Amino acid sequence: MTSRLEVKIIVSLALILTMLIAVYGWWIGSRQTSVYIQALSYNLRILSRSNADNAAHFMVIREYAGLEAHMLDSANLPDVVSIQVAEPDGNLLCNIVRPNRAELPEVSYDVKWVRVPQGSQPVLKREGNQLVSWSPIVAGAKLGWVKIALSLDTAQRLLHAIWRSTLVIGTLWIIVGTVLMALVVRPPLRAVRELARFAHELQNRKGAQVSVSRGVYEIDMLADALNHSSGELLWAEQRLLAEQERLSVTLQSIGDGVIATDTESRIVLVNHVAELMTGWTEKQATGVGLDQVLCIEPSDSLPDIREALQAVMERRQTIELSGLHRVWSRDCVSRTVTVIGAPIIDSAARLAGMVLVIRDLTEKAKMEAEKTGLAEQLLQSQKMEAVGKLAGGVAHDFNNMLGVIIGNAELAMMGVEPSGKLHERLQGILYAANRSAEITRQLLAFSRQQHAKPKVLDLNEVIAKMLKMLHRLIGEDIEVVWSPGRDIWKVKLDPTQLDQIMANLCVNARDAIAGIGRMDIRTENIELTPEKLGPAVEMPQGRCVMLEVSDSGCGMRREVMERIFEPFYTTKEVGRGTGLGLATVFGIVKQNDGHIEVQSEPGAGTSFRIYFPAVEEEVQEHQKKSVAAIRGNETILIVEDEPSINALATTMLSELGYRVLSAGTPGEAVKMADGGQVKIDLLLTDIIMPGMNGRDLSELLQRSHPDMKCLFMSGYTADIISERGNIGREVCFVQKPFTTQALAAKVREALQA
Repeated sequence: MTSRLEVKIIVSLALILTMLIAVYGWWIGSRQTSVYIQALSYNLRILSRSNADNAAHFMVIREYAGLEAHMLDSANLPDVVSIQVAEPDGNLLCNIVRPNRAELPEVSYDVKWVRVPQGSQPVLKREGNQLVSWSPIVAGAKLGWVKIALSLDTAQRLLHAIWRSTLVIGTLWIIVGTVLMALVVRPPLRAVRELARFAHELQNRKGAQVSVSRGVYEIDMLADALNHSSGELLWAEQRLLAEQERLSVTLQSIGDGVIATDTESRIVLVNHVAELMTGWTEKQATGVGLDQVLCIEPSDSLPDIREALQAVMERRQTIELSGLHRVWSRDCVSRTVTVIGAPIIDSAARLAGMVLVIRDLTEKAKMEAEKTGLAEQLLQSQKMEAVGKLAGGVAHDFNNMLGVIIGNAELAMMGVEPSGKLHERLQGILYAANRSAEITRQLLAFSRQQHAKPKVLDLNEVIAKMLKMLHRLIGEDIEVVWSPGRDIWKVKLDPTQLDQIMANLCVNARDAIAGIGRMDIRTENIELTPEKLGPAVEMPQGRCVMLEVSDSGCGMRREVMERIFEPFYTTKEVGRGTGLGLATVFGIVKQNDGHIEVQSEPGAGTSFRIYFPAVEEEVQEHQKKSVAAIRGNETILIVEDEPSINALATTMLSELGYRVLSAGTPGEAVKMADGGQVKIDLLLTDIIMPGMNGRDLSELLQRSHPDMKCLFMSGYTADIISERGNIGREVCFVQKPFTTQALAAKVREALQA
């Protein structure tokens, strides 16, 4: 045994010495080679720059024969493999190659094009066993590139020569060192042999006293000490087992998962909670790598989990991984957890491993997610309410101005020839004003402040009548599939608002489909219960009618879906969308106590589902009264505090044959009424005016004119009219801005009511 030990020691020391010599030789050779290559690189830059300057001269004067002759001279330098001169597009003007060091360079015409670098800066890089330099040719403008390739064979030969000399010297050192080690190692091995025998017996007879042959003083002292320690070791082992049992019970009782590893990140302990989290039993996990047992999903805040856990042992600090993390078990069950790592330091202040404490916060995270979702809904609601207030604030003044523009444009068109250029320009003004009025109505619909007249409708009947119009709206390339639900329930909704919903959704589907596609429209009765909806879903409960519009278009990304109902948000190019279409749909749905949801994926189309509460009433049949006879001769009192609107309405109605009395204030209107001396057939009044609102004025005048009809007008939003105007939905009302035809129809409707 001693002989084998001697051989092992000598061979091991010899191998260590050999390795040191080899490393030294490699280091010296690499350093010398690096210095040589650096010098070669410096010379190559100078040579490349010089050749680029000379090439510029020849290319300017178009002396390509002289260019080849000059490059042939440069190619005679040692280690030059090739020289190429190329134009900016890679077309070769000169291609000189040198097959090997022993041959002369020559011009080659086999290659006519070469890939040149991007940009205009010199490039120096190593390609295999060659050092390649690209230098730009510049003479006022960029004329091309010069490429010079040098062989690194000389550097390799230098490295091999240093290696050979190092190995020769090392071999001599190994031989001398081996002889010296054989002489030095032999004497201590006798004592080691006796010590090995003693240790073997002590191991087999734990706690007993073992005799040892005397002769070596140090070994005698060691034997006495070990015999004394043998009994202490047995007692300490028993105490350790009891402590381990107590620690194990404590760890199994902790409500958090605990995983302990050694310094190589191999599992040494897993408590019961951690077994449930990971799906690994302690027996299965012991000795397995931590990455395999604890599968933590990376997050944006912590993309590299392994590096973060490794920092616990490297820094010897307790570290809590930032944020919440998802842990996957072997049976693909995920949990949301927090992870704290701490180093395990033994009594000698040495690192023994790492312990991880994993707290399951799955239920808490679910509650926080629901809370966050509600907060986001509240924030979105507040944002939309703010924009709605803004829309309502500007609607009145804007509608007044639009009314003046529309009315005067119509009156001007009546006095010009329909075929003239002036008529055409007036039509352009009228179109732009009507378009602006439409945008205002969309803003009001979005803000849920549009003056609506809901009616009991059968969605199947109304949508079926719309199909022809929808076909014209989306074009012939898109197939429309209509699937009406059976025995559909009734809903209460303004038919005009339903037109807006369908038009906006169909236009959105049309724009999402590139070329030929399909759009599906269907209705369905749905019973919504609190159990189906959950506490965080704001949807009408009970009986609802679902209207679904789906398309086969390009779909939407998640970040787009989160903003589609925001006003003025659009993904279309400038000029193709105002960003109010879907915002209008959202406002109308919310105004009618409904709910809208969207499902979409990129490349998989989009589906809008709208839920309206069902009603028990019967469908109301509405026959529009004929407005063909829009002229009349009755007396109308107009009360409007905006002079331009007052003058415009007066002119419109006067042109239609009515006798018009005009007042700028409620007080002036009362004086004109003259206590009933003047017969007034119709009062056309603004709802909100200084001093007295339109409703109070009408009640005051009807005391002296009981047969007087009333027609109210306003540019304010529905909520302001209801709050300050004190009128309900049953009154006769015309929304500003209005056209001559619309005003005439409303006047005739009010007079005949």
